[in-house]
Amino acid sequence: MGASLKTGDKVSTKDKSKVDIQFTDGSAVRISENSVIEFDALTINSKGNSDTRLALVSGKVFAKVNKASKEDQFSVVTPTAIAGVRGTSFIVDRSKTDKAVVKVLDGAVAVAPRLVVLEGLSEDEIAKNENLKKIQQSVASSEIVLEKNQASVLKADDKSLDVKDSSKISEKNIAGVVKKLDNPGISKKEEEEIRTIVTVDKETTEKMVRINEESSGKVDEQKAASLEAERKKLESEVKIRQEEEAKKFKQILISAPKELKSSKDIVNYYERIEKIIMTDGSSMIGAIVDQQGSTMIVHTEQGIKKINQADVQEVIYDFQTKAKF
Repeated sequence: MGASLKTGDKVSTKDKSKVDIQFTDGSAVRISENSVIEFDALTINSKGNSDTRLALVSGKVFAKVNKASKEDQFSVVTPTAIAGVRGTSFIVDRSKTDKAVVKVLDGAVAVAPRLVVLEGLSEDEIAKNENLKKIQQSVASSEIVLEKNQASVLKADDKSLDVKDSSKISEKNIAGVVKKLDNPGISKKEEEEIRTIVTVDKETTEKMVRINEESSGKVDEQKAASLEAERKKLESEVKIRQEEEAKKFKQILISAPKELKSSKDIVNYYERIEKIIMTDGSSMIGAIVDQQGSTMIVHTEQGIKKINQADVQEVIYDFQTKAKF
């Protein structure tokens, strides 16, 4: 907690670990387990506009972006795509080796092919070269704008785009690189990760940085204990807020449930489904969302159902492994 990052830094996570990172503009990301992120740009210009560019090497990143100005830039890149953000909550997933997926929960994300040959060039430099101009126009025409509950997919690696000689790149290589998916495939777990990303105010951020910096230096035993107590207090406050957001999200699942029209939709969202056998011999299939006292709350094809636990004879968990949907 409190570590500062700069352009060129890299963050890696291992199994069953994740990291939340907050930026100066109030945006934040959560780096999922088994992921690698490189910080290609973390800058603020003389006018106060921020430019944040994250390179997702592998794994998955959840982002909650707060662009204070339209001049602020926030993007997540993979070897084949640039996801430029317009103020939103979204996910970029490279956990599969053969593809990269961008999913939008709120707002809008513009996804375009990423070409090495255009990187680092000014508009004037591109304008002077006919090949580069054509490539830039092809990239612009291939861009797809994703809105709420939409997703796109593209190859995780495409050698035809990783070329520095503009004469060897054709419009055919660029067209169709980014494809919109019919089903965004956003799961409950993914949505909860986004909803539980919390940010802290400037004063708290500065405290975290100070504690981290002072702890890394030479301090006596009393000072070390004081810094540790401060750190634990701040960690506890953040954890409480995350737990509050998780409770709110669970309540939303019950009070404003998603319209899941089939058992397959339920499995795709909750990544599981249960078969509940009642004492009267009837049964119900759905995902158990919560249990409040003796009441079991289940998301079914017909919506939310509340069941008295005394009426339940048996629950078959992970029913998706025992039946086809």
